[in-house]
Amino acid sequence: MSINLKDLQASLVTAKATWQAAANDMTALAPGVAASRLGFSPAPGDKTLAQHEATATANLQVHLAALAVKTLTVIPISKDWRNVGGRNFITPVKDQGACGSCVAFGTNAAIDATMRIVTGIAVNDPNGHIVPDLSEAQMFYCGGAAQGRNCGNGWWPTGPNGSFEYAKVHGLAPESCFPYTAGNQPCKPCANQANLLTHISAYHVLTNATDMKTWLAQRGPLETCFTVYSDFYSYSSGVYHHVSGTLEGGHCVCVIGYNDTLKAWLCKNSWGTTWGIGGYFWIGYGQCGIDSQMVAVDGFSNINLVP
Repeated sequence: MSINLKDLQASLVTAKATWQAAANDMTALAPGVAASRLGFSPAPGDKTLAQHEATATANLQVHLAALAVKTLTVIPISKDWRNVGGRNFITPVKDQGACGSCVAFGTNAAIDATMRIVTGIAVNDPNGHIVPDLSEAQMFYCGGAAQGRNCGNGWWPTGPNGSFEYAKVHGLAPESCFPYTAGNQPCKPCANQANLLTHISAYHVLTNATDMKTWLAQRGPLETCFTVYSDFYSYSSGVYHHVSGTLEGGHCVCVIGYNDTLKAWLCKNSWGTTWGIGGYFWIGYGQCGIDSQMVAVDGFSNINLVP
């Protein structure tokens, strides 16, 4: 990363951009170091980052045309799973630190939220504590490591060797069983891990924006991956569109909502709460490959609640 904040802010004004840039923990990092906080590597046989961007750009015209003729009236014009009648189904923003483990955080965020929606237990319900946050450390340092993945080369969510398949076959223990620390860690969950596992029953990939919004409106958050350019590190508010800067790499996040008035997806990042809007961001439909595809959690074969 080598971007001058003042120059970027001037470029945003010139471009009449819909977002604002500001200094934060990511912009304070030395050139190239911020990229260690990414970590999406397309699976073998998957599209490249550039191909995902091209797909999202092509699909955008169909999406906008549908909005223009109001063919999407069967679903609400917006959704935010942090506020469903005052109930919040989204767990707190986490920080992956200097490790390319974003796949684990994006995947687990979608699973955690869906688990709460399925059980009907929100974060801010009186019994909200009985639904555990699942372990990103287990997901990445056990699941990813088994595929030769690490902080330096990242991982992918889909396919037979991806993060969602790991959650289905092996299951995930609560975060308390294997707390996350950034840096390549040995796979050492707690002794009674086998008695604490939650398994998803199935998952599937969505490639149509209408299907994505329908799932978000009715079933829950989705996981997605996109291309990060250096201007994204400076995001502070508004609806992000790529304006300038170098290509930094791929990154996975959790989509927790959308807004057709803003023409944007609402996403939960894993760079802590000092980045963006308390750790969240809006990104325009079709931007940077964000909606080339998204991954949905279909359900659970078992959910391990805690006392």
